[in-house]
Amino acid sequence: MAVKLLFLDFFKFLDRMPEGDRWPLYRELYLKPHEKFLLAYWKRYDHFDGDQISRRVRQIKKEDYGQLRAMVQSQDPAGMAEEALERCREVFSLQPAPDVYLFVGFFSADGATVEIDGVPAIALGLERFKELRDIPLLVAHEYCHCAQTRLFRNLPPEDPPPLFRRVIGEGLSVLFSQMVYPEIPLHRHLFLTPERLHWCRENEETLLDLAAADLGTEKLIPVLFGAGDPDGGLPPRVGYFVARQMFGHCLFHHGAAQFEEIFPGFEDLFRKILQGGILTREKK
Repeated sequence: MAVKLLFLDFFKFLDRMPEGDRWPLYRELYLKPHEKFLLAYWKRYDHFDGDQISRRVRQIKKEDYGQLRAMVQSQDPAGMAEEALERCREVFSLQPAPDVYLFVGFFSADGATVEIDGVPAIALGLERFKELRDIPLLVAHEYCHCAQTRLFRNLPPEDPPPLFRRVIGEGLSVLFSQMVYPEIPLHRHLFLTPERLHWCRENEETLLDLAAADLGTEKLIPVLFGAGDPDGGLPPRVGYFVARQMFGHCLFHHGAAQFEEIFPGFEDLFRKILQGGILTREKK
């Protein structure tokens, strides 16, 4: 495993950024040294083509990254990520452990799993971070997604179907991060505020019924895990709560051995989740 500090080369680019065309220097100092990762990431999200990236680069303002530079100078993101990987391996060992890329993109996700040469890795886009305290949680969450990517390779692309697959993946990753960091309140594992978690609990039955009715489609994925539905009174990102509850209820009901038949390779983790009591113990 390795924690790769791509953002340092981005800062080098900022420090030497010319008044004129920035694109050649960006390619030299940032894109070419990390091309394999960046192209894999941009392809994963299908956000940009080459022309769009170059236009974005030409609009970069050094002052927009002052807060990020101050954070990484006063804290230790690499140390946070390394410590998180060690804690993850204590709960569920992956050999080798995934690499972690700390980078600056363009409106990139805070955390994501990206395959590079067929190997899943953890990608943390730092440009939207207001603080770095969630780096360990994001590493733990994406570490579990890396494990799922490795162990689910033989499943057909649509088996299980879209929303059901997302519920499995996110629910297991939330429970895994709880196992790694049991001292952290539940709302942070769910990427919600305490108030939003309270709302989810009050509306749990409605939320689970809504998701259960469309597990075989993908139409609710951007609603539940994205912007929500303001017209329908559905707040953003409540899907992580839904996924945790649905997956947790099924695991608690059926047990680790039966789930192992469906998801081979995870029985030890399933047993740890059940024995740890996090499915029956409420966290504020």
